[in-house]
Amino acid sequence: MLVSSLFNESLIPLRKTDTVATAREFMTEQGVTELPILDNKILYNYARAVLLTDAKDSQKLEDVIPFNPHAPRIYENQHVYEIIPVFAASDLHVLTVLNADNEFVGIVDEKIIHKNISNSLTYKGIGAILVITVEGRDFAPSHMARLVEENGAKILGMMVEQGEAENLKINLKLNTTRVAGIVSALNRFGFKVQDAFMAEDYNKNNHKEYDSVLRFFDL
Repeated sequence: MLVSSLFNESLIPLRKTDTVATAREFMTEQGVTELPILDNKILYNYARAVLLTDAKDSQKLEDVIPFNPHAPRIYENQHVYEIIPVFAASDLHVLTVLNADNEFVGIVDEKIIHKNISNSLTYKGIGAILVITVEGRDFAPSHMARLVEENGAKILGMMVEQGEAENLKINLKLNTTRVAGIVSALNRFGFKVQDAFMAEDYNKNNHKEYDSVLRFFDL
C-alpha cells in the first residue's frame, strides 16, 4: 500500500502569500486544524489553527509562520508502514506528500491511514498478533517483514505507537498462529517481542494489552 494511493483529494494546501483569514477559512471548510503551506510547489511549513489565534486576519502566512526546511514530509513511493512513525513524531494530523523532486503532489490525513491499517489488520481473522518494542532509530519495516517471511509467514498489518523514551511499540498481525520461530528471529535481531495473542505456541497472554490494541482503531 503506497502513499500515492492514499491521497485525500478534498484537502487543498495553503500558499505562503495567503492571509491568516484565508487559512482559517480553508481549515474550517476542510474540517482540519492544520494544513501545509507551499512556496510554489515547495513545502514551506504547516499552518496550525492554534498558532494563528493571535494573528491578524490581514497578515500573510509568511509574515506569521517562518520557513521550516525540516517540516515533516513523506514521499509518494513510500509504503504506508513507513509513514506511521512520521505521524507519531510530528504530532500532525495531515502530512505533505512530495515526489522525487521534492515537489508537492498531495496530502495524506491520519484518518485515512487509520482506516486502511484497521482494515488490513483483520483482527477477526485467523492469525497471531505480536507486540514488539524497538528503538525508533532501529525501526525497519522491511527488515521485520523479511524475518517474518523467512519463517514462512506474512505480515497482514502493522500498527505503531510511541512508547517510553525513544522506543516504539509495534503490533504485527500475521497470517499464522504459529509464531515461535518468528519470535526467536525478531528477538535475535533486536526486535523485542513483549507478547503474542491468538498464537498456538506462545503461552504468555495479556488481555489488557490486547484490548488496548483493539481500542486504538475502535474495533
